[in-house]
Order: sequence, then structure tokens, then C-alpha cells
Amino acid sequence: AVVSTQSTGEARSNVNLQMGHLFGAFCDINSAVKLHPTPTMLTNRGVIQQYMGDSANAMRDFQQAIEADSAYSLAYFNAANLYFNMRLFEKALRYYDAAVENCGDDEGAVLNRAIAKVLLKDYDGALTDFNTAISLNPFAAHAFFNRGNLHLAMGENVQAEDDYRKALSLQPRDSASYNQLAVALGRQFKKVEALDYFKQAIKLKEL
Repeated sequence: AVVSTQSTGEARSNVNLQMGHLFGAFCDINSAVKLHPTPTMLTNRGVIQQYMGDSANAMRDFQQAIEADSAYSLAYFNAANLYFNMRLFEKALRYYDAAVENCGDDEGAVLNRAIAKVLLKDYDGALTDFNTAISLNPFAAHAFFNRGNLHLAMGENVQAEDDYRKALSLQPRDSASYNQLAVALGRQFKKVEALDYFKQAIKLKEL
């Protein structure tokens, strides 16, 4: 999200973005960029353009931000996310690498890199990144959920069960975690317990 408050244009852009007025947000940040084309403002404009569905110009802004400051991790992170959404996972991975290299405690970049590695079948690398992301934020239910999915894909059903249970302890009403926990239990032939979690998943989906 756009968080900079360095100028009036940026501040107005923040307000417009929060209110869902994308065109107004773009006009304000565009004026601010023309006055002070900093890496932060270029990245912020790129994010808004991505929200507007203009991937080409969003990527152009992220790349210009990187050219202006080759250590600006947020620009790499946003470019990586855009490549990821385009299903260009190898390119996404390279940019996640750069984001993590420039900001090693960025849990989001580490976690997204792990997911990209899963899709590229680098399971060992993904597990390392999931472990790192969890150490950076041990209260992130989605990190445990995604690591559980990896364990499940690797046939490590007990470890998957542990991760889904942890995810549910942090986010008790997540139907996806109930569903996946049921799968992990079913693969361990704990059919009665698995059925109970399947029923809870269905009940939550119906709410």
C-alpha cells in the first residue's frame, strides 16, 4: 500500500486509495512523481497502476525505482509480485531474491519466495524459506498453512498436521486450514477425526 507522506500529492493519493478512488489516487501520485521522482514515489505509483490493471506501466515504474536505487527492496518485491501474478515464476524468484538480499527481515518477500520455489519444485529451498518466514513472524497463520501444504505435498503428513493445527490456533475460523487438516489426518487413516474437521470446514464455508 502507499504509505509515504513526503508531499501533499502523496497524502491525497493515500486518502483516495483508501477510499477506493483509484483514478484520483493515480492523478495525485502522478503529480507528485513529476515534482520528485523518488524510488518510493515511483513504486507507489506502480502499485496504484497495478491496482488499476495497468501491469506494463506498473512494471515500468518498479524498474525505474530500481534504477534509481538498486538497494530499494520494496521495488524488487512489487516487481516480483507482478511477475508472480503473470505466472513468470523464475523471473519472480530472481526479484524476490533481490528483495530478500536488500532486506533480509522482510517476512512477505521470504514467504512469497517460498511459494514461488514450491511452484518451481524447489521443495528444499521452499522449506528453508518457510522456516525463515515463521521465525520472522511466528504469529502468521498463513505461513504455517503454506508450510503445511508443502509438507503434505512431500508426503510428510504428521508435520503437515502440526502446521495446520498451529495455523488454526492462530486463525480459528479458517475453513481452508480445517479442510487441509482433514486431508492430513485422512492420510494417516484417522478417518473419524478427519471427517469431523471436514464437517467444520463445510460449516465455516456456509457462514
